[in-house]
Amino acid sequence: LRCKDGSAFVVEAHRHAWLHGADWIIVGVLRDVTERREAEKRLQQMAQFDALTRLPNRMVLMDRLQIALQRARRDGTLVSLLFVDLDDFKRVNDTLGHAMGDLLLQRVAGRLQGCVRASDTVARLGGDEFVMLLESGRNKEHAQTVVNKLLAAFAHPFDLEGNVLHMHPSIGTALYPEDGDDAAALLDHADRSMYLS
Repeated sequence: LRCKDGSAFVVEAHRHAWLHGADWIIVGVLRDVTERREAEKRLQQMAQFDALTRLPNRMVLMDRLQIALQRARRDGTLVSLLFVDLDDFKRVNDTLGHAMGDLLLQRVAGRLQGCVRASDTVARLGGDEFVMLLESGRNKEHAQTVVNKLLAAFAHPFDLEGNVLHMHPSIGTALYPEDGDDAAALLDHADRSMYLS
């Protein structure tokens, strides 16, 4: 419903009708459920997105990866995964505190998102681990292009309230179908390849 001032609110409507002789008696009850709807949205947000970075979480990543793999199988296209981990992140928490570590993770999330298309997914798995899901079409070099963008983005220091930090990412890659045929295998390959690079 809409208020006189133009603002809207969500209502739940119930009505009951009774026949009283030749007349109908209709009773309607409207209940403002705006707060309940907002709480439901918050719960859904908490279940699907990382509270700190607002990036999709592992559950959403795996769901999107399954869908991307189905499309790739059908269309004969490629899917790339990039596993990104921050080198020496623990040092930031230990020397500057967890608040600065959290701020750094938020800034890193922004830089990662700036390296991909809107149709790609950047997810936070936890800690300082991120995964980028790229639907690469038939372009095998697409993942390398994104890696190059990442390295360029991390070449610039992070300014955290006057603390200037130079961070370096470790990046592992996996390409469907070469490196695995399912979501778990691809994620595992990307994780392991990060330690080999």
